[in-house]
Amino acid sequence: MKVNISIAGVIFYFLVVTGVSAQDIHLSQFHFDRLQINPALTGLFNGDKQVSLLYKSQWASVPVEYSTFSGSFDMKLRKTQTPKGFFSLGALFNYDQAGESELALGTISVNGSYTRALSKSFFVSLGGSVGGGQRSFNKENLTWDSQWFGDHMDPTAPSLENFTETNFFFLDLGAGINLRLQGKDRTKIDVGFGAFHLNEPTYSFLEDDQVYLPVRGALSALGVLKIANRLDLYGNGLIQQQGPYEEIVAGGGVIIHISNKKAREVELHLGVATRLEDAIIPMMALSYDGWKGGVSYDITTSPFEFANDQKGGPEFFLTYTYKKLWPLEQTKVCSIF
Repeated sequence: MKVNISIAGVIFYFLVVTGVSAQDIHLSQFHFDRLQINPALTGLFNGDKQVSLLYKSQWASVPVEYSTFSGSFDMKLRKTQTPKGFFSLGALFNYDQAGESELALGTISVNGSYTRALSKSFFVSLGGSVGGGQRSFNKENLTWDSQWFGDHMDPTAPSLENFTETNFFFLDLGAGINLRLQGKDRTKIDVGFGAFHLNEPTYSFLEDDQVYLPVRGALSALGVLKIANRLDLYGNGLIQQQGPYEEIVAGGGVIIHISNKKAREVELHLGVATRLEDAIIPMMALSYDGWKGGVSYDITTSPFEFANDQKGGPEFFLTYTYKKLWPLEQTKVCSIF
């Protein structure tokens, strides 16, 4: 009789025991979670303070469910603002967990950026991040070959595995640059590059295993084009590479301005994206007076569709942007917003 090895156990083995180079979390609606792809995007929004929350559930139709939560906060430091630029601060928190081993990753970082006006419509931003993370798992929920006795399983038998740690901490450093072309009214485009894990921290549960978290590079483009008083086109692209792994996401859609009344703006966002060789991702969002919320769904197109029946999982996002009414002389010191 063969031992019935769960999918969770297989994934746990490759990610934890063999020390395969780990990948960061990946989100479909990355343009609603800007700090995730570039520290230089800290503070680059139309407002003073912004809070973003995002939840993603992956592979709910297979035994190994993978849940990811991300939250961020960033703000402009208005007292530093001059006609030539401004400083911004922010923070980013991530947590995800997968499988029977409860393999988890939690990270938190503090971001800072400076945006400089090169002309009335062209801006450059430089940013950096410093933070840390914890990786952990629960070995109590796992079973091992040594507990199989030919015709039965004894979970009380010793595992014969020698894990020195079930969690570890690491320091994390990142940096980025972004170029913005600001057109009239709502038209704009951001093109930037972010790099994470610049210090390549040690990343293993085994004390003698020299495994390092590779640098993740993220090249992004985020754009909006106003084509009518109540209609915009938008497009987003992201290329990420971490060690031997690469991810390419591209998408676009329309923003319908149902109401343009001040403090009563209502927008409907409709779009679709693709993660190359992996998924098609339709998205819908609604915004009202600083609030924006929506949902997208990953429809698997890779060979993994035979395991999950194309059910990649939903992603929910919510943002709130606070805009303070500033005196006229302060609102016009920088033409970016």
